[in-house]
Amino acid sequence: MNQTDPEVMAFQRLERPRLSLLVADRLEQAIVSGTFTGGARLPSEQALADKFQVSRNVVREAFKVLEERGLIEILSGSGTFVRHPGPEVTSDALQRYMRLTTGGASIRALFEARRILECANARLAAERADAEDIERLAACVARMQDPQGSDETWTRADVEFHLALAQATHNPFLQVLLEPLVGQIRGVITGSRTYADTTLSGHARLLHYIKRQDARRAQECMLQHLRLAEKARLHPSTPRHV
Repeated sequence: MNQTDPEVMAFQRLERPRLSLLVADRLEQAIVSGTFTGGARLPSEQALADKFQVSRNVVREAFKVLEERGLIEILSGSGTFVRHPGPEVTSDALQRYMRLTTGGASIRALFEARRILECANARLAAERADAEDIERLAACVARMQDPQGSDETWTRADVEFHLALAQATHNPFLQVLLEPLVGQIRGVITGSRTYADTTLSGHARLLHYIKRQDARRAQECMLQHLRLAEKARLHPSTPRHV
């Protein structure tokens, strides 16, 4: 029978999972279940090798897997410690996924996700932002308005405005979800200060509505802003926005 036949390929011999992955999964379960909490030091490689009845090399490889997953930190000469939970792990995983997806269809899907997420952020920020949040947003707008600022300063302030808006929702999950989305499109606005007026005006209007706690207009303002950003990304001859 032809080796490329779909039926043959479907029932090819299964490979046994690497022991290091099995050990990594077992340790991950222990971390997630709370057996080892944030900041706790894991047993030594030898102790774990004895417990799992594997070699130290297998445990060492398992540690590398857990480090890549953002679950542990390996400190030379000190030991291996469980990392405190934070948004970076989720954001990094989403960024890795998005780097693997390219093309116009993916960009449209990315902007669609941003419209859903950031319009909700704008509405919630208008309802929940406190004085510190408004001060943070205003600082971003001020940096964008500075005629002496560099392109990099302008770009960073533009991105940080969107992240500060997510923070103003006081929902940590929304910020975790937004960071990789904005980061993936950050390159779109590099060198775009020639077309900065529309972006700056949109941010200033949005800040105005948030100060007034006008959730409906804040949401509408963000929707218009993101539609312009998508048009700029898919049709580079038009002004860019993030």
